[in-house]
Amino acid sequence: MTSRVLRPLVLNSKQIAPRLSIQYPAAFRLLSSQSVKMADRVHRITMFKLPSEESQKKLIEEYKTLKENNRKDGQPYILSIAAGPAEPDQRSQGFTFVSKSEFASLEDMKYYDEECVAHQALKKVAMTLGVEGIMTVYFKPQVVGGVAP
Repeated sequence: MTSRVLRPLVLNSKQIAPRLSIQYPAAFRLLSSQSVKMADRVHRITMFKLPSEESQKKLIEEYKTLKENNRKDGQPYILSIAAGPAEPDQRSQGFTFVSKSEFASLEDMKYYDEECVAHQALKKVAMTLGVEGIMTVYFKPQVVGGVAP
């Protein structure tokens, strides 16, 4: 019996890109035109004290609408968005709902805060849901890693 050395399969983007662009042309163009390194992105975390489960469900629907309708200069500009109820934990300090958004620049995040029609609509609805507190922080990562950065 001969022993074989197994090598990990390593592909670079030049090997994968042609196939992806054929299979998913629209998605590939969108990703290529908006590619921003993870460390260059602005990550924004917003936490809500929203005790009612019904209100949390309504806020989820608003975030779904935001995901579909965010536009800047006629194009979607939020690089990533994730939102949902927080897992119960004594460390949550009463925050029950979390949203994480990623933007290509601080300018895009400021646009989100001040001018984005879809975000303004979300904020308007959120204020009718009995929100008892909100905390927002944002940052540019200094460390990026993990098995799926």
